[in-house]
Amino acid sequence: MKLYERIKIYRAKKLIDALNSESKLKILRRLLESPASATDLANEFGLTLPAITLHLKDLEEAGLIKTVEVRRGKGRPAKLYTLTSKRISINIHLNELLGLPEEENLDSLAQEYVRRKIERGFSGISVSDIMETLLVDRATAAAISERLQSDPLPILEALGKRILESFKERTTVTELTKKLGSDRYWILRALRNLEEMGLVRVKEGVVLRGDESGGHDSLDDRDGEGVG
Repeated sequence: MKLYERIKIYRAKKLIDALNSESKLKILRRLLESPASATDLANEFGLTLPAITLHLKDLEEAGLIKTVEVRRGKGRPAKLYTLTSKRISINIHLNELLGLPEEENLDSLAQEYVRRKIERGFSGISVSDIMETLLVDRATAAAISERLQSDPLPILEALGKRILESFKERTTVTELTKKLGSDRYWILRALRNLEEMGLVRVKEGVVLRGDESGGHDSLDDRDGEGVG
């Protein structure tokens, strides 16, 4: 990740933290009226100078306030805090904020997980299994799980391809379950998907290749709709 991207994420998190702090919101409401020094704010809110300085530092890092120098009579200019803007904008993808991969990377990880699981026998989706299989953190695994739960087509297509490769003319659901080591539920879902494409026929637990006119030999033969 590039430096400016890390800075953007850091500021976004600081901004969210600031908006979730009652003390910082009070400071923002006060600065909405007029600029003030750290000493002024500490006295007004009954806080110590180190405590108010820490709040101001967080608000400044979040990009919500800035410092200006103002002369108050003779002597050195006073350092006052003022709002950067009265508008707040967070232009950041939620995946970046949560430390998750971008959408395309998430898709690639999901496909890799499916590929590995289909090879060993697919029995279902779980966050802990995704973490162990792909060596990713829990947040990423949860995002992959949600992606596959909401759109299981990659699973059905990959498992469907394995089904077609496993027999020539005739087999049974039970034989496929044993041979591929996958859960019967997912075998049936993959077969239903293949039936909708006219690649197999299933009747009373018996699976036949293609339709009565001969069907197709594989997913790759169906108008380029094969599984990569």
